[in-house]
Amino acid sequence: MKLLITGAGGLLGSALAREAENRGLEVVGLDRAALDVTDGPAVRAALEEHRPDVVVNCAAYTAVDRAESDEAGAAAVNRDGARHVAAAAAATGALPVYLSTDYVFDGTRKTRYRPDDPTAPVSVYGRTKRDGEVATAAEAPEHLVVRTSWLYGGDEGFVPAILRRARAGEPLRVVSDQRGRPTWAPSAAGTLLDLVERGARGIWHVAGGGECTWLDLACEALGGAGFDVDVESVTSEEFGAAAPRPPYSVLDLTATEQLLGRDMTFWRDDLSRFLEHRDD
Repeated sequence: MKLLITGAGGLLGSALAREAENRGLEVVGLDRAALDVTDGPAVRAALEEHRPDVVVNCAAYTAVDRAESDEAGAAAVNRDGARHVAAAAAATGALPVYLSTDYVFDGTRKTRYRPDDPTAPVSVYGRTKRDGEVATAAEAPEHLVVRTSWLYGGDEGFVPAILRRARAGEPLRVVSDQRGRPTWAPSAAGTLLDLVERGARGIWHVAGGGECTWLDLACEALGGAGFDVDVESVTSEEFGAAAPRPPYSVLDLTATEQLLGRDMTFWRDDLSRFLEHRDD
């Protein structure tokens, strides 16, 4: 199987490239400098040149708060880029895989969100990612959408950020009224490839097992990294982020776990692995 990855320089894209190479797959990794997904003709040319079997679209506008004042920029990547990739994939006989997010849900209920549950994003980021899901399906009836949540790894995402702040001696304020599933990028990459290899189509959820709040995650990460620091618990309103977040965005993993015949790795176990292998 030949895999082409857009956004290969990013958190999940780079993890996916490593995992695919470890499995002996042929990988073409294109970062933003090599391929801008907002350029439709360039996307088509890249797929015609490389002729992959699967295109995993990891290119994304992920600055959740900045998107609130830059909807056009977010939509250009998350919606229009998805359309370009899916259309080119369909035209060249490749399977498009679109990476999406738990932020397509509004988080107003207290039961886990299944892949077929109605979406109602409350932020620009969430809306543009949902638009990307729709665009992918419209351009390529044969497609795979993978939603994940609270992604971290390397030096990107919430966990590395909170460790940097602790190391710098900065005050730590973390929200305690948002609940989800932390996901380590290498684990997500492996599960995504498992879904592809098993012929999954449509929408699937991939995330760490268990659930927690951002405050829980921060305290676990800090303790595991050996920091003995104070963390102030705040509400979302008190924190005052530009973009609203769903208070409860726990993805239901039942279908994924049944297809793969295994449970997702518990988030604390993956966090321990991350802390064990981090560079600092």
